Amino acid sequence: MTGVSTLGQALRQIEHLNSQQVLFSKLSGQLASGKKTQFYSGLGTDALTSVRSRTEISSISVYMDNITRADTTISLTLTSIEEFQEQSKKFSSTLIGLVQQGSHQTGQDVRYDDPATPEVESTIFGNTSSDTDADLKAVFDHAENLFGFLGELLNTKEGDRYLLAGADSSQKPFSDTGTLEASLNTLIVSWKNGTITTDELIADIMDGTPLAGNPDALSDSVVGYSASLSNGTAGNVFVRADESSEFKYTTVANESSLRNMMVALAVMKNENLPPIVDVYENGVYPGVVDENGAPGATAEEQQQNFYQLFDAMVRVVSKSIDEVDQIRFRMETVRAQMNETKESHINQQNLLLTTVSSVEDVNINEIAVRITTLQTQLEASYSVTALMQGLSLVRFL
Repeated sequence: MTGVSTLGQALRQIEHLNSQQVLFSKLSGQLASGKKTQFYSGLGTDALTSVRSRTEISSISVYMDNITRADTTISLTLTSIEEFQEQSKKFSSTLIGLVQQGSHQTGQDVRYDDPATPEVESTIFGNTSSDTDADLKAVFDHAENLFGFLGELLNTKEGDRYLLAGADSSQKPFSDTGTLEASLNTLIVSWKNGTITTDELIADIMDGTPLAGNPDALSDSVVGYSASLSNGTAGNVFVRADESSEFKYTTVANESSLRNMMVALAVMKNENLPPIVDVYENGVYPGVVDENGAPGATAEEQQQNFYQLFDAMVRVVSKSIDEVDQIRFRMETVRAQMNETKESHINQQNLLLTTVSSVEDVNINEIAVRITTLQTQLEASYSVTALMQGLSLVRFL
């Protein structure tokens, strides 16, 4: 006769119920989190794969953040550079639009017939007014307004960082300290007095290296650039794109194209530049000059010297506009390289995420089916347990 141990059956049933409840709790957690376990130890031999993949994902995220920040900086810098170039083009149109004839002064020509010569002469030696006409005034006014505007573009900031200051981003790259105007005043007065020629004046204006043998050259510090930019210690700006690559994307306010444009504007807005020809307010020549024009014995020579300087500034502006394209191309090239690296990072990151998912994630549908099945089993187990609790010797017999 088979014996019956209700205690043994109860213990086995309790153990079975406990294991089912533990499994149900585990499956419920997996269903809620979508993960196999909340601890690496629960992954067994796959734990090392998960840890390594997540470490690589974290490193890639840092590089991608670096690229994103650098791309933002480049975008803001490009916006400023493009606006600088666009406004320069408008100024170039103003310069080219000036008709290079006459003195562009509102007064009357001062003429003279030399009594020592038998022929009748009508040589023009000056003008009765130093006031400029509307056409030349438009050039000077445009230069005055644009100088300040472009100076602000050179000082474009991202937060508290100056974008065109190199690595020394806390220092304002450009300031209108008045030294440039003062130096130009000295040069232009010397030019009008005949101390220096027009060629020498142009060389002094465009030569930014006094140490190269021209003590009158306009250095970057004279133009108004910061000390670190002027002495070349500002440093470069790099972005770490991956563990073995850095991209340099330095753009500074004293690059030749930007610097020369500012100098040309300063020349064209200088208050000592006009008038073009000498001024004799009483209209009498020879006599005392009330205000000097460009150097020259006659108005024609004075105009030639002035327009020689004017044409030199036109060429400077035109060349500066073309050279700004080189800055833009350089920055866009770095930007393209960064984006290519970022795309590679994205692909690698997606691959690693797939690896992590295959190790850590569960199939939600499968877990739902298993929970439903386990729930049915639990209900059956509870029913069996309840039935066993109702057994007695009398009922068994």
